[in-house]
Amino acid sequence: MIVVGRHVFFRAVLRWGAALAFCYPLKHRERFWLRAVELLLSLMALTWLLDPMAQSNSLVQLQVSLLGMYIGFFILLGAMIYACVEIDKKSALYCAVWSLLTAQTAYEGWNLFELLCAVKSHPLNMNSVPVKLLQVLTGVVFYGVICGTLARKIPDKGVYHIGPRQLASAFFMGIMFMLQAALLSSAQALDWPMSVVGTTLIGQLYFLTLLYLQTELFKKSDLQKEMETLNLLYERQRQQYQVARQNVNIINKRCHELRVQIAALRKLAPDAVPRETLEEAENAARLYDAGANSGNEVLDVVLTEKTLLCQSRRVQLNAVANGSCLQGFEPGDLYALFANALDYAIEGAVRTPDPARRNIDLLVCVRQSFIVINVISPAREPEAAATRTEAYELKVLRRIVQKYSGTMATEPRGELF
Repeated sequence: MIVVGRHVFFRAVLRWGAALAFCYPLKHRERFWLRAVELLLSLMALTWLLDPMAQSNSLVQLQVSLLGMYIGFFILLGAMIYACVEIDKKSALYCAVWSLLTAQTAYEGWNLFELLCAVKSHPLNMNSVPVKLLQVLTGVVFYGVICGTLARKIPDKGVYHIGPRQLASAFFMGIMFMLQAALLSSAQALDWPMSVVGTTLIGQLYFLTLLYLQTELFKKSDLQKEMETLNLLYERQRQQYQVARQNVNIINKRCHELRVQIAALRKLAPDAVPRETLEEAENAARLYDAGANSGNEVLDVVLTEKTLLCQSRRVQLNAVANGSCLQGFEPGDLYALFANALDYAIEGAVRTPDPARRNIDLLVCVRQSFIVINVISPAREPEAAATRTEAYELKVLRRIVQKYSGTMATEPRGELF
């Protein structure tokens, strides 16, 4: 809220509104509004203590006072933002920098408006109701725009990824911004030519722009690293298909030979080995010789490989797959698609405490000329958050689906995912 009132309450509301604008688009903690009111009361108390410090006529003392205020409000706002929304500590402090700079920009913007009105021989009566309503209205509009644009664009899908370097750089630019704010707040500024005042304002705008560009550069760098990781995983899985194919063929061949040898041993020397031992060996060979037959060689390799993995991890994989509809896929893409989907499902099933619920259903079919691939697995427990590797698995899946002009959706439905 662009409020320039000299009362402590209005100054606190000014900073509170800026913090609220950056908090509102994020995921709220329980009792968000109660915590927000506590933030306002804390800001009022700190404003009451620190604002009188910024009344010095000396420029140096004014700059030191404003820096002290900046650090104090930086710590308090960071702590209160962390208490109001689900965010890590570095990201909360980063939002505090943006909140302080936004509040100061709003303050200086209203000051500039007052100055222009005075120059035009229409000074504002700050005690009149219409002027106060104008302050409130412009504040709501200003912070509404900030909340709808900047506060939503800076985080990535509602989440901040702030590292130590980015936080330190933002804090430094905030200090430079507040030093220039001290110049504009000094008594000598009234005697400065407009060119100097304009240059100072442009300098502040420069630091705001630089802070935003820094955010975009860090986001671009993170995105580039993520894309490189995805490309590496994707290519490795494409190459892994040939290895998996050879392994499955070797297993099937050896198991078939073992079953032939068991049958010959049972025929030629029925009493040489106990019957129970032969049956156990035959069942084991049959288990590992259970190759899939879906109508697509690549899908058969994946299903055979993942079935063995499921059996070793005590997970039941049920597949109804019409692989003949998948002929248009490149073998490497098809292998990566099903391998990632089933790996993600297997991890979810393994984490399920109840062994009876460790089931995975795979359906591959054609509906209305569309290929439908449906994977159902147990839903993850709320405390079992997906690891970074599993998040990459879903991103690789989405990338392959988009390559073939498809759509992908993840839907938690009760105990199923």
